[in-house]
Amino acid sequence: MLRSLYAGVSGLRNNQVRMDVIGNNIANVNTVAFKAGRVTFKEGFAQLLQGASRPPGDQGGINPVQIGLGMQIGSIDQIFSQGNLETTGLNTDVAIQGDSFFVVRKGNQSFYTRAGNFQVDADGQLVSPANGFIVQGRMYDNGLPLDGIKDIKLPFGQKVSAKPTAQATLAGNLNASAPVFQGDFDDPLVRANPINAKAWTETQIGVFDSQGTKHNVKLQMWKTGPNTWDWKIDPIASAQTFEIETDGDSPPSAVPLPVPPSGYEILAANVRLYSAAGMEYVSPDDFGFTAGPPPEVTFTASMPSNTKIKVSYFMSPTAETASENSGTFTFDQAGLLNTDVTASLNFAVPGANPVRIELELGGGVNGITQFASTASTAVLRDQNGYTAGTLQNFSIDRFGVITGFFTNGTTNPLARIVLADFNNPSGLLRIGDNMYQESANSGSGVMGFALEGSQSQLTSGALEMSNVDLAQEFTNMIVAQRGFQANGKVVSTSDELLQELMQIKR
Repeated sequence: MLRSLYAGVSGLRNNQVRMDVIGNNIANVNTVAFKAGRVTFKEGFAQLLQGASRPPGDQGGINPVQIGLGMQIGSIDQIFSQGNLETTGLNTDVAIQGDSFFVVRKGNQSFYTRAGNFQVDADGQLVSPANGFIVQGRMYDNGLPLDGIKDIKLPFGQKVSAKPTAQATLAGNLNASAPVFQGDFDDPLVRANPINAKAWTETQIGVFDSQGTKHNVKLQMWKTGPNTWDWKIDPIASAQTFEIETDGDSPPSAVPLPVPPSGYEILAANVRLYSAAGMEYVSPDDFGFTAGPPPEVTFTASMPSNTKIKVSYFMSPTAETASENSGTFTFDQAGLLNTDVTASLNFAVPGANPVRIELELGGGVNGITQFASTASTAVLRDQNGYTAGTLQNFSIDRFGVITGFFTNGTTNPLARIVLADFNNPSGLLRIGDNMYQESANSGSGVMGFALEGSQSQLTSGALEMSNVDLAQEFTNMIVAQRGFQANGKVVSTSDELLQELMQIKR
């Protein structure tokens, strides 16, 4: 039998394997993060017809005489070159730029993938949609990382607790050219005097107590000297309303107001009168507001019978220490605030801890200043408290940190995606669904985080595309086809030789 026949058969068989790999590459040209395969060949066995001989001294040596017996598959390699990124806009889509792999888990078994087209399931777990394997990472609790690598779970409806305001920032300028305020600042008629209009200013901001309840506070400042401004802070009163309907011809001469809860005081009251049909009377101006426990609104004018009385009163948190809610700003000759000036706010609220706030006044020109201008621009700019909130959305940054956005406007880290690196990624075992397993020659996965323990980084809202090069695959297809044809020709030619051999007997 002709050895060329078997050599040609091996060429046919192994070039068919190469076509199988090329066909698989082309079939997966649009598969997320697919890595192309490559076939390499090696020479098969070689039959030794004559061994080599050493030079005997008076003549040269003789090389061995061998005939090859065909070819074999040398290797089928996975090419882990970086694929291009495709923008998707979905915040659960994540692409790796680098050599790392995502870690997913089914039960206690870990798998690895480059495909980052993840989804959030009904339980809030971040999973691979192909098989439901759960993405692994480090979880956070109230912004602090927890130990260990666990299933990533992002339950919508997760709450973040309220944070009481402890600091507020005052910034801007007080008009140095403003006149000195004349008269009693607490008298609203005096404040409304055109002479005093430019001599004072006010600003307000919302602050939060320990239960997340918002309270508006107002800061008023008025000029008392060339380089001094007095200030005071008042919690803005909240309006309360109730109605009383009188019977017959005996309307009451006084209406008691409810006892304010602990930590509140009643500042003022207003009365409006309505007929039984709902028509509003002119509210009387001559009623008295007496401060007794409880306060009451007394009427000195006669009222119509069958009158509906609508009473509005205003409650404000009481100051813990009055001196903390007022003081004086003093400026130097350059218009800068003296460094020893401090300001704080302190008031009690019912059912929560007292609100204690330090005002951050800044320093130099970036803080509160006194320069000549057309008007004062000092404002309470921001504060560090917030109410409770629930998880509304999330994003993933290049470090793999999943940040939650809450309904109260705050953000908190929720988890961080872990990555795995291998000494020999080509040694991983493909198991389908874009998944890989460790093999004896891949080495164990080294866990780390993007740009921290791993040199890879992540891109959210994008997916890695297949790294199949169609131009190269078509070229390889032509080479494989011609190789198959050539080996087929060897087989047919060997067959013809055998046919000639069979005809010798004739």
